Amino acid sequence: MGLASVEEKDEASILEVLYYLSELAVKYAKEGLESDAKRLIERIKEIGIASALAGLELVVTNALLLYSPVAKEACKRGLENAVVSIALAIGEIGKAAGGQKMEVPAKIAASCLGEMSNTAAFTRTRKETIAVIFALGEIGKSVTNQSLGDAANRTVTLLGETGKIAANQNFEDAALNVELLLQEIGTEAIEKNLKETADSSVRLLGDIGRTADMQGLERVLLQAAYSLETIKFDAQDRYLVSASLIAEVALMDFEDSGLEKLEEKLNKNLRGKRKFPDIDL
Repeated sequence: MGLASVEEKDEASILEVLYYLSELAVKYAKEGLESDAKRLIERIKEIGIASALAGLELVVTNALLLYSPVAKEACKRGLENAVVSIALAIGEIGKAAGGQKMEVPAKIAASCLGEMSNTAAFTRTRKETIAVIFALGEIGKSVTNQSLGDAANRTVTLLGETGKIAANQNFEDAALNVELLLQEIGTEAIEKNLKETADSSVRLLGDIGRTADMQGLERVLLQAAYSLETIKFDAQDRYLVSASLIAEVALMDFEDSGLEKLEEKLNKNLRGKRKFPDIDL
């Protein structure tokens, strides 16, 4: 069911299809039929995105919420690839909703991913954590670009919390990518004058950096400092005093960690080199 099909049907008919697909996906997950479940996860995603582009906010919201029972069953059965597919699908629907300035569905998408990140943390699944981070980043960039402040704040908070979880689990690559996403979103928030989002991005970067320091994740600590410096200077240029001050305080906290010696030791500048690890689906 693509965009044309969605536009030809009423909301009730589309919702009926979504409920059927969700129930069938749960059934397949219970039976351990991962490839079949993934196929239906993809169909729900296609309907969700098409509905966002068609302006059907109620349908988009339901498409997102109907992933929850599928995700829970997939987690219970250890169907990791299905869980990853759900996370990425939610991210794409949330991104499309944000692009259409649908703030409520975008916030729901972020919240669904936040719930999934807690599950991923409990099972210590690196692949799921990376998928959630990527999806939250896509939503965060979308809603920030559209100046949807509440959705941006919610998404940034969940992204930062997932970054701290990743650092605590010693998922270095995942934590690094959270920092680079927070830097990107924080910089965009400054450009859009979303002060609360910018402040949250800086504060969470500091939190991740401190967690990394405790865990001995040197590259993550160094990236936190680089990202904070970048946002600090951008905030100063735009006269956003609070973000600049929060960044300055966090950087002062990091001084005792010997950042100069650390940078020399690592002999690698990580700025601007975001590359998500491949996620085999």
